[in-house]
Amino acid sequence: PRKPRVVILGSGWAGFTLARRLSKSLFDVRVISPANHFLFTPLLPSTAVGTLEFRAIQEPVRTIRGLGHYYQAKASHLDLDKRVVSCEDLYKG
Repeated sequence: PRKPRVVILGSGWAGFTLARRLSKSLFDVRVISPANHFLFTPLLPSTAVGTLEFRAIQEPVRTIRGLGHYYQAKASHLDLDKRVVSCEDLYKG
């Protein structure tokens, strides 16, 4: 049997945490986000003054174990009746 698909919009605090914590054995987890990383914003000022490197406060989406797929795109429309997410390509005009 196919696992139920969970589509997460965004890779911020809630999206990244949900993508990590959902059971990949129970759900087919997908992430749609223009950003391919999670940014730990409380430490952002430390990168500005040079006490931390920027790469130390970001976690790539690809590090989420068992993630079904990641789409680097911007969600533009949700059709809840049809259960469809329409997206915009970030790199096309």
